[in-house]
Amino acid sequence: MLAGSLSRLTSLGSRRFFGVSSIARQSLFGEVTSLEHPKETLEPPKNENDASKTVAPTAGKADLRGNAIQYIDPSKDEKLQEFLKSKPIRSVDELLSPLKRELYLANVKQNGFFKNKQQVELKGSTYMVKLTPEEVKALEPSVYLESYRIKSTPKKANIVLRALKGLRLKEAITQLHFMRKKIATDLYILLERGLKDAETLGYNPEELYISEAWVGSDSHKSKRVECKGRGRTGIITHRHVNVKFVLRSDQTLRRITWEKSQQPKNNKIPGSVIEQKIRSKPSGFYKW
Repeated sequence: MLAGSLSRLTSLGSRRFFGVSSIARQSLFGEVTSLEHPKETLEPPKNENDASKTVAPTAGKADLRGNAIQYIDPSKDEKLQEFLKSKPIRSVDELLSPLKRELYLANVKQNGFFKNKQQVELKGSTYMVKLTPEEVKALEPSVYLESYRIKSTPKKANIVLRALKGLRLKEAITQLHFMRKKIATDLYILLERGLKDAETLGYNPEELYISEAWVGSDSHKSKRVECKGRGRTGIITHRHVNVKFVLRSDQTLRRITWEKSQQPKNNKIPGSVIEQKIRSKPSGFYKW
């Protein structure tokens, strides 16, 4: 009986319960293990002068891997502030070489928009720049806006976005002022940010209009219990969306108008139907 109970205790002691190991020192009851680097709470610096620089912790303050923990004030972290307050970038300055940029701007100044296969004179020489339709669209003055998580649904957001599409930027901001929709406040803040970005880039806000607007459903959906009568329950799902805008200028409108004028008016659709009069008497039924 005693041997059976000892074997049973040995089998139970070989397992680890809350850091207790029976094989540590060949003991039946084992020994409580301790961490090599105890985890301690990190306190911010007490003095204001210490917040401006990286403060080295006192001896013993380290993470589980033994690395020393350092405190940095978020408001004075350069990399964090650069990520949060990123400056807008002009596509013409980033995507084109210096020579190609001068030729592109000269072409726009000559025609009001970019024309392909248009000869441009620069410093006594004649050049001709050819770009794809995607490149022309990317180089035109535009402002890209993306919102944070907004408490709404795609169906509710689309009602407001359809009313704003095609309007001038300042006119859209005025319309959002008087809308009774809940999402109108978040969209107003987003378009105000686009107005500031346009001034930073050197664009004229009076010439900007909303070219594209779309909404996407956020992947994370928070849920909570809905208590009902007679012991029943349900689930309330809180949905979030993110809205994106693309603002373009009158340069894009001038290009689209010119491209439409270049298309032939009587553009015939190619097909196998012969353009001749029907000699036989047609029946009153369709023949597929």
